Amino acid sequence: MGHGRTAGRHGSAPARPPAARRLVTAASAAYVANCLWGTAVAVRVIRTKKLRVVHHGLFVVTATLTGVAATTPVWTRDRSALFLLPALVPLALAPRTNPRTGAHWKTAVAAAPSYLGALLARGRPGG
Repeated sequence: MGHGRTAGRHGSAPARPPAARRLVTAASAAYVANCLWGTAVAVRVIRTKKLRVVHHGLFVVTATLTGVAATTPVWTRDRSALFLLPALVPLALAPRTNPRTGAHWKTAVAAAPSYLGALLARGRPGG
């Protein structure tokens, strides 16, 4: 039996599952990477004529990690990932917007508060 994993030992709460925190962190990092890549393409720092798949791949990773992380409250006590649920809406809408218009980046940025909330909440007790 590992230290800090038993409820009630020395009056402490059980250790929070690291899987939930890691998934929130990974989903948030993927989101930031995707936004940075998309911004670099939009301002023409990066030319993606042959590298379009990078942004699409980052998006798939972001959406997958966010979806999986959002399920952690079902199988752990960690509720911080509940903040990611609203991010699923802009993630579902972003591929349906024209990347050459402001609607695409505005939709993508709409998810930012969800990731920030999940990151801030993951360090709080019961979060």
